Amino acid sequence: MDHNPFKYGSMTNSKGQVVDFYEHPLAGDTYPIVAVCHDLKLVRITDFYELDDMMADHGEYEPIFADGELLYGHETRLTDES
Repeated sequence: MDHNPFKYGSMTNSKGQVVDFYEHPLAGDTYPIVAVCHDLKLVRITDFYELDDMMADHGEYEPIFADGELLYGHETRLTDES
């Protein structure tokens, strides 16, 4: 976090992971939102430019870290059903 990126917000997902959302430190808001899980020491670029869908109550696009990868709620439900 050397460049002091702007923090958009934070959420706790359905897996109990605290996910912080940041502006890209170099490209700013012209780049997708960066998701950070400090507890897991993981940083991933999301597919989103705004938080609305990722933080919506339905959880379809909530970010979830699994096996070092960033998945979204609808993707994890598919694997949970298998």
